[in-house]
Amino acid sequence: MTENKRTCGKGHVMRTNQMVLKIALTCLVLATLAFGVENAKKKTDTSIEELSGRFQCIKDGIMDLSIVRKEIMAHIESLQVQGKPHGCYRSKKGTKPSLYATCDAAIIRTIMTEDLKTSLTDKQRREWINYINSFAGEDGVYGPALRGHSDLHANGMVIGALGPLGGKQKYPVRLYNDFNTADKIGPWLEKIDWKNLWGGSHLFWGGMHCFSLSSQCTEQWRKKTFEWLDANLDEQTGWWRKEVPHSRPGIEGLGGGAHIWPIYQHHNHPFPYPKRVIDSILAMQGEKSSWLEPFSNYMNLDALYGLAYMKSQAPGYREKDIANAVTKYGKLVMEKYHRFISSNPNLHNILSVVGTLGLLNRMEPETFRDSIKWTDIFSDICLYQTKAVEVVNADTILRTLRK
Repeated sequence: MTENKRTCGKGHVMRTNQMVLKIALTCLVLATLAFGVENAKKKTDTSIEELSGRFQCIKDGIMDLSIVRKEIMAHIESLQVQGKPHGCYRSKKGTKPSLYATCDAAIIRTIMTEDLKTSLTDKQRREWINYINSFAGEDGVYGPALRGHSDLHANGMVIGALGPLGGKQKYPVRLYNDFNTADKIGPWLEKIDWKNLWGGSHLFWGGMHCFSLSSQCTEQWRKKTFEWLDANLDEQTGWWRKEVPHSRPGIEGLGGGAHIWPIYQHHNHPFPYPKRVIDSILAMQGEKSSWLEPFSNYMNLDALYGLAYMKSQAPGYREKDIANAVTKYGKLVMEKYHRFISSNPNLHNILSVVGTLGLLNRMEPETFRDSIKWTDIFSDICLYQTKAVEVVNADTILRTLRK
């Protein structure tokens, strides 16, 4: 009994020790978990604080675009390829240098109102111009174009970069030959994919629009082009092309219109149905404030440009509705900007956001503040200096004089 008791006593002591050990281990685990949670919380809080410390551009519902300019410039410079000519950029970390990256960088800096002719040294400008022209073929085609984009779109990007740099294209652009006379306008426009106009309109933007600002273009050509465009607008929506259903209603009309409206704006030609376009754009804005996700999508830039330009064509029309739409989207931009710029975005997406900020700076200057006025991709005539950058051979000059 004594042994059994001792044994029982020993077993009780062992069980007691085991229980104590279990309790101790449990406490240790709980303490460790609590420490981990607290530490993780501190780590998260620190990350947020670090993020906020890095991005001081947004405070009390105001976005300081002067700080944004510095952030964007720092990001662009981080993509400059060391040991290569000035202007040799990759679109994002881990990618190869490209034509679109170098053009995007020049256009972004121009939208943020940098004068590249004075901010760069002559050597830097020459290197950048020569680097862009290293992508040119003897037919005047630059490439390779960005995936999903055409040679004519690449042409528009090159003009947008070379103009602010004070450069010239290396060769005459033969792409214009398909539509450079009045009799070619209609047949060429008929070939555009009006059903899928967002992509199809790239041809117009980098082609007909750029050509309309060329020394080779005549007043007769512009007159015929506007006649065709005006006649083919849908009176109910303000979209092109009437009697042609879009593959994606609204999206194709807005995305396509944004690439065609600049020819109206830059030649001061009245747009026939600005109120209908305003109605269409306002009706498209989603519950989350954007016109198409993600917020950096070019569709949102297109929408803001459409509202800004059409508002100038129809002063006072739905003014409060336009202001409310812009305010809603502006709040989304401020909400999403930090994460976007921290995500290693490519330069073409940054171009979209910078153009958007330029329009917000114009439409809500008290909220999107800077001491200078930003521009945007479509409105800024500095990005469409076709006459200044083109190289025209003698035969072309003679043909133009005979027209």
